[in-house]
Amino acid sequence: MSLSQSAILPDNLEQLAQQLEASGHYQVLKKFQPISQYLPDDSQIARHLVCIIDTETTGLNTDSCEVIELGYQLVEFDSHGHFYKVVSAKNFLNEPEGDISDEVTQVTGLTIDDVKGHRIPWDEVVADISQVQLCIAHNAGFDRPILERYHACFVDKVWGCSASQIDWFHLAKVGSRSQEFLCWKVGHFYYDAHRALDDVQALTHLLSQPISDPPQPAMHFLLQTVRQQKVLIKASGAPFDLKDDLKQRGYRWQPQNRVWQKVFDASEQESELVWLSEQNVHTPDVIKLKATDSFSIRAQ
Repeated sequence: MSLSQSAILPDNLEQLAQQLEASGHYQVLKKFQPISQYLPDDSQIARHLVCIIDTETTGLNTDSCEVIELGYQLVEFDSHGHFYKVVSAKNFLNEPEGDISDEVTQVTGLTIDDVKGHRIPWDEVVADISQVQLCIAHNAGFDRPILERYHACFVDKVWGCSASQIDWFHLAKVGSRSQEFLCWKVGHFYYDAHRALDDVQALTHLLSQPISDPPQPAMHFLLQTVRQQKVLIKASGAPFDLKDDLKQRGYRWQPQNRVWQKVFDASEQESELVWLSEQNVHTPDVIKLKATDSFSIRAQ
């Protein structure tokens, strides 16, 4: 065996990666491999189950797009956001009534032939979801409304969003909320993106990564946000020329009621109302949300 052949044996890959990193001229990313156990089981620590979930769909309109793939896994976690055992990991294809566009196929790799004849076994999904009180998606404002159209088992759950409910910029010094980008910058790994279970398993691993100082799992900070009371503030009567400032501040246009609105932690309510008053928005509507309403159509 030549030296060049022996240098690429699996046993030597880690050493080669370390040498490249140490040079200061390279950054080496590992391909993610699904993990079934994070921290070892500890009977002294109270653990709960979370469902980390993702959908692939025929489009981006949450009122009408169809699910073509559903992936999720149930993971044990403690109150500090540490993960333990992955209890189950499942992925289901689903044939839509409509077509799958070339654009969707380009992103997901799924064609109508791939999903033909497949149906999501909702009895099995309901049995799994009934074990959890918390569901997490990387874009919960997209996945939740769609899944609630398909089954009521998602309605009475608390939902968290790993994209919007973790301050990645200040806690991890990362400016993008793209899951692939975060996995690279925070977790130093890559994966086969845009298939439901692949995304879920990568997101689980991302949430296990330590961020901030002192370091805590990203899941720790997500739980902190999820636990806070939420309010929906509607900037009713806002001047037209304020729209760019509202948009930059994170407000979204709600066309049905023709109003800019945003969900805030209740602790931010007072300061936000002061800012709105300073911008001549004197009659904003403030709606207290139930824990189970975040990211649902009930928060609109």
